[in-house]
Amino acid sequence: MMDHFFQEFGLEHVLVLFMLGISVFLLALTVERLATFAWIRLSMGAARRTIEVARDGGLQQARAQAEGLRQPMRGVFVAGLDRALGAVRGEPGRAMARETKRVGGLLKARTWMLATAGALMPFVGLFGTVIGVMASFQAIGESGQGGFAVVSVGISQALVATAVGIAVALEAVFLFNVLNSMSGKLSREISLLVDELLELIEAHRRAPDAGRA
Repeated sequence: MMDHFFQEFGLEHVLVLFMLGISVFLLALTVERLATFAWIRLSMGAARRTIEVARDGGLQQARAQAEGLRQPMRGVFVAGLDRALGAVRGEPGRAMARETKRVGGLLKARTWMLATAGALMPFVGLFGTVIGVMASFQAIGESGQGGFAVVSVGISQALVATAVGIAVALEAVFLFNVLNSMSGKLSREISLLVDELLELIEAHRRAPDAGRA
């Protein structure tokens, strides 16, 4: 039954449908990534208010404020503040750096699929074209009819696979670059927030020493 399907429909047409399905999947993946970025940005907005509390009221108040943060910034700030207040043993800077790396992994998650599609889809399209051209020449050989008019129809249909492959690859590369740029910007903003909180933690730690001096 599958042999009959491929004979009637053509493997190159199956590959075209496959690439169109990949295109839809890449768009869905991009929407999911954008939703994740928006969720993280909301978390960052609340994290800025936690920094203001730490600056004006102290680390205890900031820790209470951090309890109500959205993830993933809650994990980053709580890790640093708990160690700064002595609730958990360890260095605040290292703890926040570790949690920041986890957020970076969340930002980059699944974007490799876009890069992979951008690299592979032209070859998938070219493979479909080769299959289509081979099928066209085989049909010409079996029918015994030739000429440019007969050959051009089959080849033009086969070239559709290459065109679709290139189009999907362009889509994948464009979306990958957009998401990569956005995730890089978010990573830099998160690093700035972490640096600002760490600066306040170090200032609070130095304050008792300055008082004793």
